[in-house]
Amino acid sequence: GIDIEAVAGEYIYPVLDGLITTITFLRGYGNIIIIDHGGNYYSVYGNLENILVTENEYVDESMKLAMVASNLEKDTTLHFEVWGNFEKLNPEDWLK
Repeated sequence: GIDIEAVAGEYIYPVLDGLITTITFLRGYGNIIIIDHGGNYYSVYGNLENILVTENEYVDESMKLAMVASNLEKDTTLHFEVWGNFEKLNPEDWLK
């Protein structure tokens, strides 16, 4: 995955339509959201706060997922990953 420099409180949108499969906390990544886009493709968003969606909710590219969390320990970033067929893909190829 990659860490994208961001402004704390900035809204995060999904890269593609999909189903929210997981919302959880992972040490080192904070709150995360995982979206299933079908065809064994998933996107992962980390370092979030004020999550606006729920598990099993279908989202499209225009829906706000959450906000980038403020982080006092290091630079404020959005962590972003893409998985396809159980392999990590280059997430930069998915960004608009």
